[in-house]
Amino acid sequence: MKALGEILAELSKGGFRITRARRSIIEVLLNTHLPLSAEGLLESLERRRVPANKTTVYREITFLKERGIVQEIQFLHERVKRYEVVFGSHHHHLICMGCKRVEDVELEGELEKYEREIMKSKGFKVLNHTLEFMGLCEGCR
Repeated sequence: MKALGEILAELSKGGFRITRARRSIIEVLLNTHLPLSAEGLLESLERRRVPANKTTVYREITFLKERGIVQEIQFLHERVKRYEVVFGSHHHHLICMGCKRVEDVELEGELEKYEREIMKSKGFKVLNHTLEFMGLCEGCR
């Protein structure tokens, strides 16, 4: 998992400014256990008393996405787009339909095998995929 210092150092090395809003958005995304919407990010910034508006949040999200620091996620059961810090390895999500908690889960090996089979049998090159497991967590069952 990337640390705040690493991300900020990458940005500084690239000649980009570390604004209070940019730093705070990265901190919020690193310290939350679920991907946040732009509205959720804005609320978190307000709680931290970081001056920002919707335009600032969307501009920063775009900036961070373009640099591969943040990725956009849209769960099938929601219309809203959410954002999380990219953590090196591809992962999927467990979504509790009761409390709405989201947990990351990594599935190694098998999915890559299926992607190769799809390429071979269908001639379809998979560039990305999402997999969501929806159910009830232990506390909601």
